[in-house]
Amino acid sequence: MAAAISIRNVSRRFGETWALRPVDLEIAAGEFIALVGPSGCGKTTLLRIVADLQAPSTGEVRIGADTAAEARRKRLLGLVSQRPAVLPWKRAIDDVRFTQKIAGRVGFDPAKVLGEFGLAGHENKRARQLSGGMLQRVNIASAMAHDPSVLLMDEPFSALDEMKREEIGEWFDRELSLRPKTVLFVTHHIDEAVMLADRLLVFSPAPGRVLEVVSVPVPRPRDPSFRQDPRFVAITGHVRNLLMHRVPEGRAA
Repeated sequence: MAAAISIRNVSRRFGETWALRPVDLEIAAGEFIALVGPSGCGKTTLLRIVADLQAPSTGEVRIGADTAAEARRKRLLGLVSQRPAVLPWKRAIDDVRFTQKIAGRVGFDPAKVLGEFGLAGHENKRARQLSGGMLQRVNIASAMAHDPSVLLMDEPFSALDEMKREEIGEWFDRELSLRPKTVLFVTHHIDEAVMLADRLLVFSPAPGRVLEVVSVPVPRPRDPSFRQDPRFVAITGHVRNLLMHRVPEGRAA
């Protein structure tokens, strides 16, 4: 069961330097939220605070009824990084089992989930025998193997070429319709965010603050043809305009 996330007045500063201005956001269970903005704007900082990998300077995060620390201890979170966090000496299926062992919980049958992720026949291959797209599928399978309520994803498709990135994104969108999760997804890629997310948090450059929360009023999973839809064009154009014509500090967005 997916869990809701509540982000209340969460900020982060290092000495006198703000890495992230205060953020308030309520995320519904099963909702997909993309964090979009330039490098150094606080996207990954916010993700790490939700993951309980970094403490906020102000505010708190709740995942369901739990604090971020409690959710981490209960293994309610799955984390997917930019680079596949696979162990080169292990087979794909062993990577998935390793996550389950660490979590102390078997959510999905490893062979079954790898098969559903398009890796049937590749379960016993090691990292060097798999393509970049396959490795990222193993990475996501490992993060989902213990059936966490929340997936936290930090630019998970950035190492892939454009065509593979779109293919994996469309595949992931379909998978979420079968295994619903609450997703927080960091990306620099505006088209990707609009294709996948229910809402986008558009960040200013450092010190990061939310310029606008942009909704994508089209049900998921979305057909690839949505990229030619006038709504897709309008939303991506609006987000680009926000990022290119930024509101000066202290003025309303």
